[in-house]
Amino acid sequence: MKEKMDKIAKTSKTAAQKARETASRQTSGFLDFVREQGVITLAVGFIIGGAVTKLVNSFVVDVINPVLGLLLGKVNLTTATFKLGTATIAWGNFVSALIDFFVIAAVVYFGFKFLRLDRIDIDKKKREKEAEVEANKEQKAEKSAEAKSKK
Repeated sequence: MKEKMDKIAKTSKTAAQKARETASRQTSGFLDFVREQGVITLAVGFIIGGAVTKLVNSFVVDVINPVLGLLLGKVNLTTATFKLGTATIAWGNFVSALIDFFVIAAVVYFGFKFLRLDRIDIDKKKREKEAEVEANKEQKAEKSAEAKSKK
């Protein structure tokens, strides 16, 4: 009976050790993925993007729409509509969404250019190309050394 209990304990211990090793590999793999793929940077980008969207939306609704409403003879552009048969077309709301889009696109574009984020991919590709050239040089040097040693 004691032998069976010892065998069960040993099997359990082995299974627990394998489970810990597997969990450690999975965690390590996940952390590598997060680091290599820039997941944290992407998350920060989404958070900042949400904040910029709120800011731009407020700017459009509270500043641009009232000015356009005055120019067009309406006080509130977001409620501007016209009837087409039995349907009500909310053109003012569409125009507000369109303005939102263009302002957000402009903010993203100029922010991207101002922060020189367009250089990141170029620099990364340049570093990868340089590493590839260096690796090729090392391979040629190794082959040359092997050829000399054979002579």
